[in-house]
Amino acid sequence: MKLLRLKLFQETACFLKPFAYKVGETYPLVPFSTVKGMLHAVLGATEYIPMNISIQGQSESFMIDYQKKFMYKKAEVPPIVTTDGLPEAPLPDSKLYTTMPMYQHLLFNVEHVIHVDAEETILNELYNKFHQLSTTISMGRWEDIVRIDEVRFVEATEDSMEELVYNQYIPVDLEIDTYFDVPKAYYRLPRKYEIRDGRREWDYIAAAYVQKSTLLEDDVMTDGEYSIFLLKG
Repeated sequence: MKLLRLKLFQETACFLKPFAYKVGETYPLVPFSTVKGMLHAVLGATEYIPMNISIQGQSESFMIDYQKKFMYKKAEVPPIVTTDGLPEAPLPDSKLYTTMPMYQHLLFNVEHVIHVDAEETILNELYNKFHQLSTTISMGRWEDIVRIDEVRFVEATEDSMEELVYNQYIPVDLEIDTYFDVPKAYYRLPRKYEIRDGRREWDYIAAAYVQKSTLLEDDVMTDGEYSIFLLKG
């Protein structure tokens, strides 16, 4: 199977969990929907493109930032210009929005290895676009700029035993077929959304978060360096 492999680095990153209101919690790795959004932005896509994606990676450490959060009370509000620190800073319009301090979780020195499975024309276009970028790209927040360390095609095959190089998301339907008796966490990762009545309605994919160095003792897809578990979408 021909796949496109990306190696990405970010100095800081926050992949905010939905409904994390009192504390800005982050996923330990980039979620499915965020990768898809970044790839669609690189392609300049105007409609949803089906892709299957394998996500693994690690971060050096975990930090906590203290930020001012804006919460809107209406569906449509005018742009807000931050005036904190100015001598004549206006008071917030309490009818439109409110603010509160919030702890924001951040990952530091983040590495990701991402495999993309799609139609060959899409893979070729992605490969060319990544080699001809006219601007920087982000993954997650706008300020979390991505450094692209590798973009290359790889061939995926099956191996009878594989050790995880990085922490990795493994879809729960594949977890059943792959034996590993180790501690793991489960996440409902946002996959894609549809606009209904002017609002985004998300669907989710369940995945296990398995730590690096875990030994998988069954047929596992690999590119010869990294294991591959494709989240379908």
